[in-house]
Amino acid sequence: MPAFWLSQNIWVRKGGGSLEEGSIRWGCWYGDRDRRLLFPEGWRVRFFPPQGGPDIGEDGIAQAFARPIGTGLLRDLARGCRTAVIVVDDLTRPTPAFRLLPFVVRELLAGGLSQDRIRILLGVAAHHPMNRHQIIRKLGRAAIKDFWIQNHNPYENLENLGTTSLGTPVWINRQFLRADIKIAIGSLLPHGHSGFGGGSKLVLPGVAGIATIEQNHRGDNGLRRGLNLLDGNQARQDMEEAARMAGLTAIVNVVLNPLREIVGCFVGDPIEAHRAAAESARQVYRTSFPKEWDVVIASAYPKDSEFYQWVNALVPLKSTAEPIVHEQGTIVVASAGSEGVGVHYLAGPGGPLGYLGNGPRYADDHPGPEVLLYCPSVNHWDVEQWGWDGRRLYNNWNELVRHLKQKHGKAARVAIFPCACQQLLTGDLVA
Repeated sequence: MPAFWLSQNIWVRKGGGSLEEGSIRWGCWYGDRDRRLLFPEGWRVRFFPPQGGPDIGEDGIAQAFARPIGTGLLRDLARGCRTAVIVVDDLTRPTPAFRLLPFVVRELLAGGLSQDRIRILLGVAAHHPMNRHQIIRKLGRAAIKDFWIQNHNPYENLENLGTTSLGTPVWINRQFLRADIKIAIGSLLPHGHSGFGGGSKLVLPGVAGIATIEQNHRGDNGLRRGLNLLDGNQARQDMEEAARMAGLTAIVNVVLNPLREIVGCFVGDPIEAHRAAAESARQVYRTSFPKEWDVVIASAYPKDSEFYQWVNALVPLKSTAEPIVHEQGTIVVASAGSEGVGVHYLAGPGGPLGYLGNGPRYADDHPGPEVLLYCPSVNHWDVEQWGWDGRRLYNNWNELVRHLKQKHGKAARVAIFPCACQQLLTGDLVA
């Protein structure tokens, strides 16, 4: 493990004698590497990683399955069942499902199910269906040979279960509903809508119909929501009620470090196990609090497979009421965008909650720090289709640095959040 993941101290190395360089995480599912960023000599560059933690290994995962939270062992829950479905999230989430799936299957087999009665449903929600190569990345090559695997379709193959107490019509994937035992594999990242990912979110929106997803996600539906908020989060409550109506049996959720290693594994009741995972996530993602800086570099890793997820890199700044960047400062969101701009049938161009025709979200008179985007794999047309200002996109890092140097001069202060989508600024205040 690179030493700089282990310290909150300044991490800069000289490059070429005249520049200093810092790193961000880059290319989730497509390399998972450290990308070096060059800055002008004389700039003060500080590195702010999350607390993280060591991988618990296969023994740690096994222990989580042996001590489920709020339920019996999965094998005991499976006894007497004839069919099982396992929901797995897609590549917009960093869950290493290939490590968890064998444990789930082992439990189901021990409970008396035959392998040909176990089905895997890809909970893509309103995202694009996964192709063979993407499924192999997520599940492993053995799974694609041995199991029935299907992408969820939010427009077809649905059944209606009624309406939640908060007014959301519940349309759920028919294959999911037909199974006797239903298990969901996912991970927790901070989320501005549901507090954290994972848990019942793997059902709504994971395997829900587009009308269900839309009603739960509308900004004008009156539901209380918020980043890092679970208690009192009505959008999350709506998801959990829908998941109960759909019969979700248990979850297998993980908390990850910046290398996408498993720091914590939580198995059991969809609500109790999820709450325990969230407590772990708050500690693992805890990040020292930097005072006001001229420039913040926020990597969209580990949500950088599709560029439109870049907004999640603002999590650190939104997790505190204190200003991290001064009013004349600059926020740079960096994303690999390995699969391009990405697809979202609900919030993307032309979708029910999309931004097509609404104009740039960052106008010239946008108050506060300037927000710039760095991604080598998309163009300004891609950005503008989503309603963002394409003039704020840079494909070349050196061109972006030239702009920053012209704006901030020879002595700028730079704070780097190397995996911003999994960082919460709830730690100690540092200068």
